[in-house]
Amino acid sequence: MSIIKKYVLTTLLLGTNLLSALVFADGANATQAVEGVEVEVQTALENLPEGRPAEEEKANRINPIVIDAQPDIPDDAERVTVGNAYINIYRGPGRGYPIFHVAEYGEKIWLLKRRTDWVKVLAPRNKTGWVRISDLQEIYGEEGELVRVPLPDFRDVDAGFFYLGFSYGDFAGANSLGTTLGYQFTSNLATELRATQAVGEFSDSQVYQMAVVHQPFPHWRMSPYFLLGAGLNITSPNATIIATEDRQDTVMLAGIGIKTYLSRRFALKAEYANHYLLTSRENNQEIVEWKLGFDVYL
Repeated sequence: MSIIKKYVLTTLLLGTNLLSALVFADGANATQAVEGVEVEVQTALENLPEGRPAEEEKANRINPIVIDAQPDIPDDAERVTVGNAYINIYRGPGRGYPIFHVAEYGEKIWLLKRRTDWVKVLAPRNKTGWVRISDLQEIYGEEGELVRVPLPDFRDVDAGFFYLGFSYGDFAGANSLGTTLGYQFTSNLATELRATQAVGEFSDSQVYQMAVVHQPFPHWRMSPYFLLGAGLNITSPNATIIATEDRQDTVMLAGIGIKTYLSRRFALKAEYANHYLLTSRENNQEIVEWKLGFDVYL
């Protein structure tokens, strides 16, 4: 019986030692595996560039794409190709504005609208500005044809503008200076406020009138016109021997003239006018006036 107990105890001891050895071996292997992972991770981190997170090495960088918004292009806009070596594009319609972009030879631009002798254009990269018409002498259309942008002239304006006039002439033998403020209602019809100062040897006259002007052929470069009006004539005698008083008489006006346009804003004119004074005396008086002048259109 004692022999059996010893055998059992010996067997239990051997089994316990074997189990302990197996557990220890598994723990050592696990520790070596963990240590190996730590070494590998540490080695990978050491190989990264300094100052750069590990996440940036794994992540794919996405570069944003910038898309220019296409502005609205009018239906009547025209696309042309630049034939000049370059075209200066200004920020506004005038030489006082700075040049902020240059359209080079072969580039495509849009002609958007015209203002006097400037054209608003749209260049590549959405550069919108103004170009002088005189700089657009070598531009070509879609078919390769030469495109001309005409300079504005008097035929472009038919109505709805003011103008100022100045003149010098002969008023019944006296030197006269005149000024006019007019408004063009239609291409054929305008109204004018007129003031004339005449300086003579024996008397001076001031004439204030309102007239209606009719141009039957407004788009002719040399355009005739007719006028009718009425107003007030103030005569101041220069006599010193006999005391006289200033006279104020109603005056009727009828005349004919001709204008020659030099540009869209400037015209020369020659005029013959007949002033018929309705005096309080027995006889009315008729005064003939010749004058030369010019009009400036605003």
